[in-house]
Amino acid sequence: MDKHKTALWFCIITIILILFGLLYTIVGLQIFSGPGARLIPQNVLLPWESSLYGAIMIGWGTTLLLVGRIAFKQEIRQLKRALLFGIAAWLIIEAIASAWFGVWFNVGVDLAVLAFFSVPLLLNSRKN
Repeated sequence: MDKHKTALWFCIITIILILFGLLYTIVGLQIFSGPGARLIPQNVLLPWESSLYGAIMIGWGTTLLLVGRIAFKQEIRQLKRALLFGIAAWLIIEAIASAWFGVWFNVGVDLAVLAFFSVPLLLNSRKN
């Protein structure tokens, strides 16, 4: 497969992932456990969601670690900007969802984490 088809394939898979993330953010994973959709027993829904959330944070954190090391080591400004946009999208959407459900401490956590990630990405990007 040539590199353009491979890149397109990767983009399509990524867009599908983003759309499922949007669906789960708006509707929630209870769509698998609600009336008429008994794929997941109600009594395991919260523990399963917690495990998924943890796994996603591990995967996302690993991605940030590996890609961030490349971005800073090779001084790739465009990659640092992409990291900043991805991190901002994650934390802003999470903060909005947390505010919607009244989980205000997590809004503060999201803002703090965004600040912690933004400082090195913004400061280092200006130097390049």
